[in-house]
Amino acid sequence: MVVEQKEPHAGRMAFAEVEQPTSFAARCTLARRIRDELEVPLPIYVDGMDDASRALFSDLPSPAFVIDRAGRIADKLPWADAEPLAASLKTVLARDAADPALKVSGATLEHRDAHARRLLAAGKATDALAWLDAKPEPTAASAAVTARAATTRTLAQRDGKAEERTAAIDAAQQAAAAAWSTDPARLLAARVELAEAAGDLPIAATLWRAALAGLQAQAPELTREWLRKRAEPTGQR
Repeated sequence: MVVEQKEPHAGRMAFAEVEQPTSFAARCTLARRIRDELEVPLPIYVDGMDDASRALFSDLPSPAFVIDRAGRIADKLPWADAEPLAASLKTVLARDAADPALKVSGATLEHRDAHARRLLAAGKATDALAWLDAKPEPTAASAAVTARAATTRTLAQRDGKAEERTAAIDAAQQAAAAAWSTDPARLLAARVELAEAAGDLPIAATLWRAALAGLQAQAPELTREWLRKRAEPTGQR
C-alpha cells in the first residue's frame, strides 16, 4: 500500500504546479490524481492533516516498510527504491514459504494464492502449483481473487508445455477481464503480468497489444512507449 502524507516538494522543482493541500479533502483529491496519472495499482491510504503516520514511522519523505505475514515490521528502507525493496520482499517471502505452520486444509483461495506467490518468490514453482491444486478445493472466491489466482498459475507454469501455458493464460485473461472490467489500471497490470508470463508464446503479442489498447489517455508517454515496444514483433524490438 501507499500512504499519502504532506507533499515534500510541493511548488518546487518538477512539482511546481502541485499545491500543498490545506485540507483533508484536497489531500484526497491529490491522492486520486497520483493514482490515476501514475497508474498506481496499490491501495492508497490518505493520512490526516497531522501526518500521524509520518510521526509514528519516519520523518523521511519516501521511506518503505516491509510488513511480514504476522504483521511485524520485517525491514525499513530509507527510500522506496525498487531494487532494495524487491530484495527485502524476496527475503521475507522466502522465509514465509518455509514456515511449517502453514496448512492447506481449510485455506481460502486468497490464502492459497498468497502462499503460492511466496513459493514462487522462493523459486519453488512446482510447490506453488501443488498448493493451488491441493485438496480439498477451496470455497468460492470473489472474481478478483479468482483472477489473481489464475494469473499466479500462469507464473508457476512458465516451464511447462506450450499448449498448457497458453490455455492457462487464456483462462486467466478472461478472468481478469471479468474481474476488473471497470478498473482499467488494474486490468492493465494484470495483462502486463500475463504477457510477461507468456514469454515467447504467440499469445504474448496479443496481450501486449491489449494492454496498449487499454491504456488511459492521460497515461505517461514513457508507459505508452514501453508497451508499444513490447507489442511489436520480437525481431523489431
